[in-house]
Amino acid sequence: MNQYSFITATRVSDMVQLSASIQPTLIVLSFRNNQDVINSLVSYNRDFSIPIVCLHSNVQHQKLKIRENLVVFRQSFEYGIQSNNLVGNILGILRLIQKTQIISTSKSFVPKGKFTQDQSKDLTRYTLELDQKKAVLDKIKERIKQLYSDVDATTKTRLMSIVNTIKMTHSDQRHWDDFKHYFENINPEFIKKLSTKFPCLTAKDLKYCCYLKMNMSNEDIRIILGINQESVRTHKYRLKKKLVLQKHQDLRNYLQTFAN
Repeated sequence: MNQYSFITATRVSDMVQLSASIQPTLIVLSFRNNQDVINSLVSYNRDFSIPIVCLHSNVQHQKLKIRENLVVFRQSFEYGIQSNNLVGNILGILRLIQKTQIISTSKSFVPKGKFTQDQSKDLTRYTLELDQKKAVLDKIKERIKQLYSDVDATTKTRLMSIVNTIKMTHSDQRHWDDFKHYFENINPEFIKKLSTKFPCLTAKDLKYCCYLKMNMSNEDIRIILGINQESVRTHKYRLKKKLVLQKHQDLRNYLQTFAN
């Protein structure tokens, strides 16, 4: 954490002013009422998007109302001071932010037009990483739900809060939006023209077409869509019919040259 500077504010007004003036990478809140502080930050700047870590005592546990596009991590103070858990978690969050910034920067400098081999590999890896993270979080979410019947009401409420946070920050729509944003920086007209020419295509069809446009392998597509190889072939066959392709026409080649 040597590359980061730390600033402490004990008053909410100072916190709001600092967040606006210096745009910190991460904000850690440990106020009596963190909800009021979050409301103040958002009210002062409606475009506020800085990730927040909220610390609370086990006694003062409170349910937070968080705007959908705001990223908020919650941790009890008691757990945080055990074995430097708080430091470890903050380091993990900072690494995630740093990686996201690198991805965002690469998006800004991606040239328009046809995918290069490196661009295709990068986007494939990015897509697979998103999918793997979502799969892990889904497993965690289901495991937490299984614990509901084994804990008291207070602990159940806390577990439900964690599950809801996972749902908000890792929805299928957000997953698709992240991918779509990166994809359209390289091929800005592909999805629009494809859906206009073939309005019968579903959201899943469009995803499949994007993956083929990237020249993604059938195995990668199978993993991302969570289907078997037979389903990949079936989907490919149905897609050819929707695109009104002749039997001899190759679906992958057609999509790779579409809207170039």
